[in-house]
Amino acid sequence: MGLHTESGVNELNRREFIRLALAASAALAATGNAYAEAEVAPASLAHAALFPLPPGAVEPQGWLRGWMQKQAAELGSQIPNVSWPFSAAYWSGEENVDGVPPGTTDAWWPWEQKAYWLDGATRLSIVLKDEQLMALVRQSLDYTLSHAGDDGYLGPENFRDPKGDFHRWPQNVLFRGMAALADARQLPGPPESADVADALRRHFLGDPADYGSPTRNVTNIEGMIWCYGKTGDPRLLALAEDAWKKYQATVADDSGHGDLGAMRVFAATPIDAHGCTYAETMKLPAILYLATGKPEYLEFAMAAERRIFDHHMLVDGIPSTTEYYRTVTSLDSHETCDISDHTWSWGYMLMATGDAVWADRVERACFNAAPGAIKNDWKALQYFSCPNQFLATLNSDHNVMSHGGRMMAYQPNPGQRTACCGANVHRMLPNYAIRMWMKTGDNGLAAVLYGPSRVEAALGAEKQPVTIVQSTHFPFEEEIRLRIETDKPVRFPLLLRAPAWCAAPKVTINGAEFKVSRNAEGFLRIDRSFKPGDQVSLTLPMQARVTNWPQEGVAVEHGPLVYTLPIEANWTSKIEPKFTTADFPSWEATPASPWNYGLDLDQARPENSVEFHRKPLAEDATLDPWVDPPTSVTVPARLIAGWELQPNPADPSQKFTPPLPDVSARKPAGSTTRITLVPYGATELRLTIFPALRS
Repeated sequence: MGLHTESGVNELNRREFIRLALAASAALAATGNAYAEAEVAPASLAHAALFPLPPGAVEPQGWLRGWMQKQAAELGSQIPNVSWPFSAAYWSGEENVDGVPPGTTDAWWPWEQKAYWLDGATRLSIVLKDEQLMALVRQSLDYTLSHAGDDGYLGPENFRDPKGDFHRWPQNVLFRGMAALADARQLPGPPESADVADALRRHFLGDPADYGSPTRNVTNIEGMIWCYGKTGDPRLLALAEDAWKKYQATVADDSGHGDLGAMRVFAATPIDAHGCTYAETMKLPAILYLATGKPEYLEFAMAAERRIFDHHMLVDGIPSTTEYYRTVTSLDSHETCDISDHTWSWGYMLMATGDAVWADRVERACFNAAPGAIKNDWKALQYFSCPNQFLATLNSDHNVMSHGGRMMAYQPNPGQRTACCGANVHRMLPNYAIRMWMKTGDNGLAAVLYGPSRVEAALGAEKQPVTIVQSTHFPFEEEIRLRIETDKPVRFPLLLRAPAWCAAPKVTINGAEFKVSRNAEGFLRIDRSFKPGDQVSLTLPMQARVTNWPQEGVAVEHGPLVYTLPIEANWTSKIEPKFTTADFPSWEATPASPWNYGLDLDQARPENSVEFHRKPLAEDATLDPWVDPPTSVTVPARLIAGWELQPNPADPSQKFTPPLPDVSARKPAGSTTRITLVPYGATELRLTIFPALRS
């Protein structure tokens, strides 16, 4: 069986988790190596189980395209006109930060933050084939590439001699955008891949910086290995392995540098580290495994990931990270950056292991946490986002970090000077689209993430061009329809992910039932000759689940979606110069409808209390199902007397989202009624972790 877990449940112990993952990887190693020998798989992917397609090979369609087009039209393209630091010339000539001495810790922040946006906007422009957005991001990417130093150094001059905690992290963020641009398919005028790779090769090999420390310097392994795959220069692989070795020997044990010392990783302790730093660093052994095949790298990566799922996962699919990893109560939240960073890391785990569990995790996060952190008009987002948030104002942050601050309000740049989330948010959807399909080692294709899309790939023994059009309203419906377009019959393996939440997936080909079983990696494998116009249908029956959370809290799920009580909001806007505009203001939301409900479920079979409802979803590509969700559930609930917003004793006008009431204080008021819950991503204010009422 595949390696799968449900929220709130640890089904496998740590050793079994690692054993199964390594077994899955070993089972696919032969086909992975065959791919490397038979086609053009770079050395950086020599030991992959699944292989990414070039950015642009997958085109989002339907509601997914409409959602991403809204992103591109709003903050995706407009953030440089709205807020510093995106409005400044970082990566295109700017050398200093106002009031911050060059070479100090704070001096690198604006370059990191703008690089996040450049990477996300580059990928967004590629998948949408948006030439106007591409021209905008190319200004910075081309400037940096064309202003290399004589020694090959890429970046601002004041980064050359880093001191203290200053590091090369911003370059790695920018280089990801350059790599996507160089790899892009069907886009006018991208630079030659070899040119970008050679520029990065010269940068890394000529750079005297210590890539083993300090904070996040080691993350440049990602760029080194990409460059190694393109150039084959063994010095890059040696540099990457040496950086990881030095990191482990010097700073890995320090919580400020990731808490990734081997002793704590393999002891499966809770994580004492900054969420984004951990997410960006824990993927590096998986990347090194992809290039080297050394099992100790994959074993380390698996153990590092396991700590997240043992101790820190929230119901919406992202770990509790504000900004350090925290507990999983109803008030625990996550930084929006962590949605992009964790899902990006899980994609590498999918490539390394071939196990569908990693795609399940990306799906859960991208269909719940991601839209749940964004205002539905794509003009604002949260820095910290929570399953339970009954208000979101400029002084209602209920988390330990920034308590009473502005981080939970909806803003175009919610961190203002700490602007990472306003930029990093733009990586989530393009990366989902780019990784929806992957190649297999035997010239086949794997559907790893679902949604309306179109993919082109060279398949079968003769590398025949094939297009597959995926028509679906998933995750709002159960059926996924695939149409095969090709000039002549072609035989290739087609792998369809069977999510862990689906007990009985069904496949038909041209209307006839096709018997196929879920394999050890969680895929349905169809190996046959496909004719032009063949129709493959995958049905993923969805069931209701009620999951348990601390303090006798419960949550409701159906298929891949988490359902939540939407709280009507009173919205108030505020313009803050330098960081907002009249069209993109900061927004505060306070509750305008009752929220203090407990769920009155059937205690023996709580899922029997959940009624699912679906209405038709129009074909209009501009429709946003997060604005008008086509699915909902109803559940029995009762108001709880005395459960109110939590005031600040020193200032009663300042209010916070309260914790769940103590079990002894859950005194229902009135009779049981049925309330309607909608998909998590369709809400801004919400109640997701409900108090369970006990008779």
